[in-house]
Amino acid sequence: MFFLSCGLCILIQSFRLQVLDIFTHHKKLKKIVIPCKRGFIYDRYGEPLAITTQIPSLYACPDVIKRPEEVARRLSKILHMDYKDLLNRLKRKGEFIWLKRWLTPREASLVERLDIDGLNFRPENKRSYPHGYLAGQVLGFVGVDGVGLEGIERKFDQFLQGIPGFYFGIKDARGRIILAPRQPIKPAQDGHSLRLSIDANIQYRAEQALKKAVQKWHAKKGCVIVVVPQSGEILAMANYPFFNPNNFRHSSPFIWRNHAIADSFEPGSTFKTFLLAAALDKKIWSPHDILYAENGRYRLEDVTIHDVKHFGWLSVENAIVYSSNIGAVKIGLKVGKDSFYQYIKKFGFSEKTGIDLNGESPGLLQPVSRWTKVDSATICFGQGIGVTALQLAMAYSAIANGGKLMRPLLVERIYDAKGKVVKAFEPEVKRQVINPTTAALVRRILRKVVAKGTGQEADIPGYEVAGKTGTSQKVNPRTGKYHHDKYIASFVGFFPASHPRVVIVVVIDEPHPLYYGGIVAAPVFKEIAQHIIWQWQLAPSAPTELKMAKRESQPNPIPESSSPDFEGIDKAITKGIMPNLQGLPLRLALRILQKVNLQVKIEGTGWVIKQIPAPGTKIREDTVCLLQLGVDE
Repeated sequence: MFFLSCGLCILIQSFRLQVLDIFTHHKKLKKIVIPCKRGFIYDRYGEPLAITTQIPSLYACPDVIKRPEEVARRLSKILHMDYKDLLNRLKRKGEFIWLKRWLTPREASLVERLDIDGLNFRPENKRSYPHGYLAGQVLGFVGVDGVGLEGIERKFDQFLQGIPGFYFGIKDARGRIILAPRQPIKPAQDGHSLRLSIDANIQYRAEQALKKAVQKWHAKKGCVIVVVPQSGEILAMANYPFFNPNNFRHSSPFIWRNHAIADSFEPGSTFKTFLLAAALDKKIWSPHDILYAENGRYRLEDVTIHDVKHFGWLSVENAIVYSSNIGAVKIGLKVGKDSFYQYIKKFGFSEKTGIDLNGESPGLLQPVSRWTKVDSATICFGQGIGVTALQLAMAYSAIANGGKLMRPLLVERIYDAKGKVVKAFEPEVKRQVINPTTAALVRRILRKVVAKGTGQEADIPGYEVAGKTGTSQKVNPRTGKYHHDKYIASFVGFFPASHPRVVIVVVIDEPHPLYYGGIVAAPVFKEIAQHIIWQWQLAPSAPTELKMAKRESQPNPIPESSSPDFEGIDKAITKGIMPNLQGLPLRLALRILQKVNLQVKIEGTGWVIKQIPAPGTKIREDTVCLLQLGVDE
C-alpha cells in the first residue's frame, strides 16, 4: 500500500509538471524565429561579391527594466544614441522592443558587461559587400528586413533568401527567452548562392577607366558593358557615379539605377552599322558601290542634313568608315524603310534583351507606318530611335559572332547551401539576324573605321580592333527639340576583327567641352581592351586586315606614263560623252564623274585600268559606269 501511494504521488507530480504546467504557461510560450543565412553572390572565379554575416542586435524587455533612466543614460554613451529616444523606448509597456540593430563588436561587449536584466541580444543576418562599390548597380542591395530591393538581390530574392526555422521559448526571470522543453524545433534552411558571369578584375578596370573619362570630360554619367559575343556572358557592367550597396540609405535612386539597362538614348552613328548590315545582307549595296555625299549638305523636304566634312563621291564602305550622315541616308533610301525596320527589330531593338535584372528598358522605336520621309532618313544615322547600352552590346555581338543574337547571360549557376548545383544557365541563341558572310564583311569594314576612320583612338597595334563611333545630340524632354550643347559620346568595338573575343560598349553622357565619340569614348575602350589583353595573355593576331586598311588609306599613285588630259575630259563631259579615265587615281576619277552624276561601281584597288562604257560613248541617264582598278606591276 505504501509503494502504491508513492507511485500515485509520482504520477500526479509528473502529470502536473508535464501537462498542467504546459497549459499554465501555454500563453507564455513564444515562437522564436531562427534566422536563415542569405546566400552568397560570387563572380565567375569564386570571388565573393555579396556575403552574409551574423551580427548581434540589442533588444529590451521593458517590463523587466527596473531603472530605465539609468539604463538609458548608460546605453546612450555606449551606442551613441539619443538619451530621450532610448528612454521613451524603455518606458513602453511590453515584452520586446528593438534598441539597436547590428551592433559593433565593441558595442556588444560593453553592453554585455553592464549585465542588466531586460537587455538581451538576438543574432541577425547582415548583408555586406566586401568590394564596396564594385558592380554596385548590378548587385543591388538588401533592406533591413532581409528582402532584396534592387539588382541581382531583388531579381533572385526567392533563391537567396532561404527559409527561416523556429523554436518555442519561455521567458526567464531576466527577460531572456530560453528553449521550452518538449516543443517542436524546425531548423533554418540557408539560401542558395549565385555565381555570376562577371569577372571582378575586368569589372574593376572598366569602372576605373569609366570614372577617369567621366571626370576628365566633366560628364553627367557613363556606363560600360563588356560581353563575350559567342556566349552572351557579361564580363563587366559598370556605371559611374559609383554606388556602394553597403551604404544604400545614403544614395539616391539616380545613383543606384543601372543606367546600362534602364536608360535609352539616341545612338547616333553607332547605328549605321546595322544599316550597313541590312544593305549588305539583302545585297542591295556592295561595299565598293559609289554614292554622292552632296558635299556635306543634303536637302530633304524641309530639313537639311549635314556632314562634319564635305564629302563628294564615297564608296558605301567609306561612307561608314568616315561616318557620313548623308552617305547613310543614301544607303537607307535604297534599302527602304520597311526592310530596314525589319532588320532593326531582328537585331533586338525595341524589345528587352532578357537579362536577369529588373528595370530593363525596351528602348523606343516608332512603328514603320508612322515614319515620315525625314524619319526614314534620320534613323539611318541613329536619330529618332532610343536604345540601351545593353541592346547595343548584344546587337554588336551578333555582328561579332557570325550573325547570332544572343540572350545576355549574367547568372551562370545557382547552388544550394551544400554547394550542389540546382540550376544552370546556358548560352541561348535568340535568332539568326544576318548570315555569317555578311557579318564577316561588316567586321572588315568596322576594322577600317578604327584603322583609318573615326575610331583611331581605339586602335591597338597588332590586335585588329574593329568598331564604330557615335555622337548624338540629346533631346530636351520639355520642348521635344535637340539641345545645342548636350551630347552623348559612344564607342562600340571588338577585337580581333576576324574572330572577336569581347565586345565593349562605352557611353558617356553630356561630356564637354569635347563630345565626339572618337575622342571621348574610344580611349576608354582601348584602356579596358589593353587590360583584357594583358589578363588573358592574348597574342597579337595576323595583321592582314591592318595591312590592307593601311594600303587602301594611301592615295592611289598615278603612273608616270599617264598624264591626264583635263582639257579633253572637260570637252567630253560638255558634249555628254564618256571621258577617258584610264590611268587616273580613283579619287580623281570620281571627282570627274561627279560632274555627270553617274551611278558608279568599282572593282579592285589601285587606279583605273579599264572602264565601261568605253571612252567616247554617249552618256544616257541610266548609264552605270564600271571602273576596274589595278596596280601596275
